[in-house]
Amino acid sequence: MPKLPVIPAKELLRLVLKYGCILHSIRGSHFNVYNPNNNKRSTIPIHGKRDLSKAFFANILNQLDIDVDDFLEFMKNN
Repeated sequence: MPKLPVIPAKELLRLVLKYGCILHSIRGSHFNVYNPNNNKRSTIPIHGKRDLSKAFFANILNQLDIDVDDFLEFMKNN
């Protein structure tokens, strides 16, 4: 598995939505996103400008069934 960067949760939300996921609902500071390609869902907690840990970042991608290599390549281009 490639090395994941540490990024703010807002940035991850922006990238996931640009990648093709849909914002399903917002409850407080938790944004529920839906991947229409495989009907998977995940929650991204946005608490100010705090960064997500690498493990939590990987867990969100895993829950949405997004390949880490593809997503990192997508991040470089966006």
